[in-house]
Amino acid sequence: MKYPHFRFLSLLLLFSLMLVGQSLAASTGNLYESSIKVADNKTEKELIAESFAHVLIKVTGHSDITASPAYPSLLAKAQDAISQFRYDYKFPETVDSATADEGSESKKSVQEKWFWVRFNPGIIDTMIKQAQLPVWGKVRPDTLIWFAQEMNGKRILQSQYEQPEVYQIFKQRALYRGIPLTFPFLDLQDQNNISAADIWGNFNDAILLASRRYQSQVALTIRLEQGKNGIWSSQWNLLMLGQVQSWRLQDKDKQHLLAAGIDELADRLARQFAQTGSRNDDGANNVLVQINNVTNFREFQELDDYLRNLATIKSLDLMQTQQDKVFYKITYRTDKKALIQEIRLGDLLNSVERSRVDYTNNDEAREFKPVILEGAHQTGYSQPGSSAVSEREKALNAINRHKGQTAGSQPDSDTQHSPDISTKIDRQLVPELEYWLAR
Repeated sequence: MKYPHFRFLSLLLLFSLMLVGQSLAASTGNLYESSIKVADNKTEKELIAESFAHVLIKVTGHSDITASPAYPSLLAKAQDAISQFRYDYKFPETVDSATADEGSESKKSVQEKWFWVRFNPGIIDTMIKQAQLPVWGKVRPDTLIWFAQEMNGKRILQSQYEQPEVYQIFKQRALYRGIPLTFPFLDLQDQNNISAADIWGNFNDAILLASRRYQSQVALTIRLEQGKNGIWSSQWNLLMLGQVQSWRLQDKDKQHLLAAGIDELADRLARQFAQTGSRNDDGANNVLVQINNVTNFREFQELDDYLRNLATIKSLDLMQTQQDKVFYKITYRTDKKALIQEIRLGDLLNSVERSRVDYTNNDEAREFKPVILEGAHQTGYSQPGSSAVSEREKALNAINRHKGQTAGSQPDSDTQHSPDISTKIDRQLVPELEYWLAR
């Protein structure tokens, strides 16, 4: 009679782990917020300074940002960048708040005071760019963690259920640094695909094969062991973009070691993808991009928001729409390779291989009139009969007319697009990069 009950609990636990692993990937949305525990001897000015440093670490991606020569001048403007702040009272994680009544003295005595503040994203980004420091956008690679530990002479892959304290350190430090993590289930399917021996032997093919199940863009393997002298030793291997980056850490304190490893992960990701603004950027780095399979406004809005949050993109111009195709002129920072890599790490766009386009002798094809983006209605549609229809609205309406979406119309062929599309189709418009919108 006990076996079915145990099986039900196991399934429930597995489902809970799935939710935790999936929800953590969305934790990068609060990059401009900070919540810190209030010590008795700290003033509000000191709390603001500590919170400001934390936000800069998340936004720039670099843990040593306070050592920058530009940091003192940024800190002097911290209060001007505050949007809102408050004090919260909450229980430490070790205290069971359900055991105390709402108004009891025992409950009040265990509550901790926390300081929460949110800074204005636009002001913070401008301050950082003017100081020519890196800015890391909200779109960040999702890292899958494979954790193995040597215990009593055995090397074992361990899940967050088996080692909750270890995974709690991973979660808290990743949240502090503003990076998403995914944790494997380590169920029978995983156990058939990967083992601790693969982690210890650096068998990257097996690791990447097992990682496909989770669709994470980056995989991180961690192996941990404790020597006879009590020192903890760890090996960290980061598999990303076809390359492997490795580092070793040692420490007497296991918690400090694991947190330091996640810090190193965040620093390495930031060095790869955070972009430094330049006061002398003349915007000459442009590329024309074609994106297919955009069939309605909701998909367009998701695409547009995604691209505008990429750190490598300085500006984005919607050039035209053609049936289910959207054409953008992207002005990017640094080099094109960084742009391609950042797009590749996301899961929204799938690349289409194209032969390289030579624009050097085709100046006419490089001249495009951008669609006006300002003043567009929130929904992207106008009321019937309205004369104040923005260029963006017209272009987006043209998307919905693809393949006879307009009532009573027949499906359009590749050469029969709607005649009232806001941006005239330029047959010379040859994109250098092409992607498919994934669904």
